[in-house]
Amino acid sequence: MQSIKNQYIIPNIVPASEAALMSDVYLVVLYATRIPPHLAVAVNGKLFTLTIKGATVDGELSALLKLIRRRNIDTIFIKLSVPPVFTLHQLHNEIRKYTLAYPRVDVGIATCLSPIKDFCAGVYEAQMQHVNYLFDLLPKLYERNVISSCSHLNLDRFLIADSFYLSKYNMNDIYEGIRSASYSAV
Repeated sequence: MQSIKNQYIIPNIVPASEAALMSDVYLVVLYATRIPPHLAVAVNGKLFTLTIKGATVDGELSALLKLIRRRNIDTIFIKLSVPPVFTLHQLHNEIRKYTLAYPRVDVGIATCLSPIKDFCAGVYEAQMQHVNYLFDLLPKLYERNVISSCSHLNLDRFLIADSFYLSKYNMNDIYEGIRSASYSAV
């Protein structure tokens, strides 16, 4: 919840219960130690994300969890509250709509954060004008009391007193990540 010069501190991270992840709403931070990490949203076991190949909607979180275990991917799961005016089914439809609004991740078009920003603005009424990175988004969500807990898989060696120090990055880092993913996909 606090920030130091080149890092954003995510506090109180506990080991994830894979069974618990299959319900509720989570912001998923894949490859948390990479610059930049990849972001997704899980709602009731369904996965939503935007990649260079396009939108993934209604993917299976269970399949991603198997991949995370098999490849030892450092991952953070940030549990988001369900606003009283929404059901989980409605949140599922909202993230689906926002994810499908983008053709793909591409330089100057969208990042994996783009549909998540739209979702958070629409559902949590969070101000997103100056949000370009995960470390911009998290303080807005904490401010609105949207984050109820944080858990992880494969991050034990990176935690300091149950906190994760997320390295800050810039748009050039994101664009470089997109370019490198595009080249490796060819």
